[in-house]
Amino acid sequence: MDDGRTAVSDGSVEVPPYHSAVMPEPCTFSPREWEVLSGFWYPVAWSADVSDRPVGVTLLDEDLVVYRTSGGVVVARDLCLHRGSRLTLGWIEGDELICCYHGWRYSVDGRCTRIPSQPADRKISPRVRLLTFPVLERYGIVWTCLSAEPKNELPKWPEAEDPRFRRLGLPAQEWATSAARQVENFLDVSHFSFVHTGTFGNPDRTEIADVDVELTPYGLRYEFPYLAGNPASSPLGSQPNIMRVMNYDLTLPFCARLAIRYPEKGGDATHIIFDCASPVSAKRMRVFFFIARNFDPHTPSEELMAWESKILSEDQPVVQSQRPEELPIDLAEELHVQADRMTIAYRKELAKLGLGPAYSR
Repeated sequence: MDDGRTAVSDGSVEVPPYHSAVMPEPCTFSPREWEVLSGFWYPVAWSADVSDRPVGVTLLDEDLVVYRTSGGVVVARDLCLHRGSRLTLGWIEGDELICCYHGWRYSVDGRCTRIPSQPADRKISPRVRLLTFPVLERYGIVWTCLSAEPKNELPKWPEAEDPRFRRLGLPAQEWATSAARQVENFLDVSHFSFVHTGTFGNPDRTEIADVDVELTPYGLRYEFPYLAGNPASSPLGSQPNIMRVMNYDLTLPFCARLAIRYPEKGGDATHIIFDCASPVSAKRMRVFFFIARNFDPHTPSEELMAWESKILSEDQPVVQSQRPEELPIDLAEELHVQADRMTIAYRKELAKLGLGPAYSR
C-alpha cells in the first residue's frame, strides 16, 4: 500500500508534512468513529512517568512514543521512517530521539537531523520528519490529540491546581472495555447499592429519585444526594452511614469530575474525584484517576488511595463483563428506566458528536 513516502536521490525517504494523523491499519474503530474521536484531547501518561527515556503508549490504535526534552514533552508516532522499527526501543541524547536500529536521529519537531550511514555533510530533506502531535501538560498529566485541530479544550478543573486541596493519584490502569463504558459506569448512580457494598454502597437505599440533568457547552452536569454506607475501614470515621452530596460534571467525551460534599464534616469539606478515560482501542482503555481533597489533612495518603483503589476494583470486573464492550449509542439496543436518566443523557451527547450505531458494534 502506498503510504505517501517517496524515495529521493540521496537514498533517504521524503515524507510530506503531516498536519493530522490518518486512521491506522488495522484499526478497531470504524472510519467515522475514528475521525470523530481523534479530534479530542486525551491523557496518555502521568507527567511524573515521562522522562528522558522513551515511553510507549497506544491511543485509538495508534502506537505513540512519549519523551521529555529540555523544551517539553514530545509525542510522536512510534515508528522510525527508515525501516519501521519502534522508536521506544531507542534513547534520548541531547534532546534528540535516536533509533536503536540504524541510529537515525530526530529533533524535538520530528525532523531527521542525522543518518549515520551517510556522510555528515550530506543534506537531509527537511520533509523527512516524524509525525508528531500537539501536547499539553496539565493536572500532572500529558495530553495529546491526534488531530491538528482539537475540537475541545482541556477540562476546567480548578481544584486540581488549588494549593488548598491535597492531590493524590493512582497508577494508570488498563481495562478490557471501551472508554465510554468505563465513563458511563462512573456516571451511573443506581449501581452503588449493589456493586459497592464493600465500600460506600448502602443496600437499604436502592431507589433513585428523579435527577435533573443540565447540558453544558462541554458536556453535562447533575447533582445526586446519597446516604452512603460507611464501614469501619472508611477514611471518614466509624458512623454507619454518611450523606454524600455528589455533583457530577462531564467534559465530553471521556473526562468526568465528581465533587462530593460531606455536610456532616462541616464547612466546605469536599472530596473530588477525577476520572479520565483514554481509548487504547475500541475495546480497551486506560483510566487516569486522581483525587483532590480539602479536609482531614492528617489522614494518610496510603489510606485514602487504598480506599479509592478498592472502589475501582469493585467496578472493574463488572464493567469488563459488559457486552458489547463498546457502549451502545442507539438507545434501542439496551433497556432503560428512569434511574438511567444521567447515562441516557450521556449516550445522547455522544450521538451528537457524530458517534452512531457503528460505535456499538
